[in-house]
Amino acid sequence: MKTFLRQQWPILTVYLGMVVALAVVVFIDFRIGAILLSLSVILAFFLRLRLPDAKAGMLRIRRRRVDLTVLATLGTLLLILAVVVPHGSK
Repeated sequence: MKTFLRQQWPILTVYLGMVVALAVVVFIDFRIGAILLSLSVILAFFLRLRLPDAKAGMLRIRRRRVDLTVLATLGTLLLILAVVVPHGSK
């Protein structure tokens, strides 16, 4: 079990960031949580970019170019949408 966790630390780090982001959305503020969620996806992009295929673990789904394109596009669009969403009036 410890070797599995050691091998999968990149995806577990991204998952932890996503859980924190969702908790922030529920308990604190939608916009901050959405920004944290997009930063988690961008973190996945940088981890996939920097780590070799053997160390990327479950971040390696497809070919590197496809993974990087999907993660960069999704992270950027989520960040733009998080910033553009208007604040709700209280």
